[in-house]
Amino acid sequence: MEVSSGDLEVKSPAVKFFRSVTDDINGPFDNIEDKMETMNLEDRTLTMRMSGCLISESYKTVKATITVSPKEDGEGSRVAWRVEFEKIRHDIEDPLLIIDTLIDVLVNYLKETDGNLLQ
Repeated sequence: MEVSSGDLEVKSPAVKFFRSVTDDINGPFDNIEDKMETMNLEDRTLTMRMSGCLISESYKTVKATITVSPKEDGEGSRVAWRVEFEKIRHDIEDPLLIIDTLIDVLVNYLKETDGNLLQ
């Protein structure tokens, strides 16, 4: 299993941001079948399992987890994301950069969500 992770700061409060993300669960991935695997409202953590024609051709598993935490200074939140993925076979290359594209879409969606909440 391979992992890619990162985080970003948003200006929105943690509860409001997490609620917006969970209300629009399919928002960032229109052409991908994603199933919510777990959601913890108390910890503001959401895990989704993703599949679809391009993903299923190369990967056994693609799972994304998002955790939203209030910043210590009370000004906004920290959004941590983690994408776990396992190829069908180790010799398969990813010519379409599926994982990189998924991560770009996810991060852009998180930034857009924050921007929309601040309007």
